[in-house]
Amino acid sequence: MAKKNRKLYKFQDIKHSIDGIVSIGLELLSVGLVIFETILTIRARGQAGGFAGYIGFAALLFSIMGLVFAISSWKDEESNDTTKRIGTMFGIIVTLINVILLIMGIAG
Repeated sequence: MAKKNRKLYKFQDIKHSIDGIVSIGLELLSVGLVIFETILTIRARGQAGGFAGYIGFAALLFSIMGLVFAISSWKDEESNDTTKRIGTMFGIIVTLINVILLIMGIAG
């Protein structure tokens, strides 16, 4: 039986989801804010006060908005799934980290 000459790669003319790209951007912004907040708190030796709390809360809001955009990107069936998957998984991870940091900040 002869082997079929199948290509192992696939080129698609499908574009990436705009909502998925926005989601990844918001999640990266949230990660940047968490890093900034951590550096600020370390430099203040744990006494950063309300300013660090506001930055953490903003990071949480950005991560939630990013997760909402990631979930809404799945409605677009005419786009590539790569950014949808990355945005959704990254959104879940960053949102969970931000919620844990919020709980630790309130408890501490």
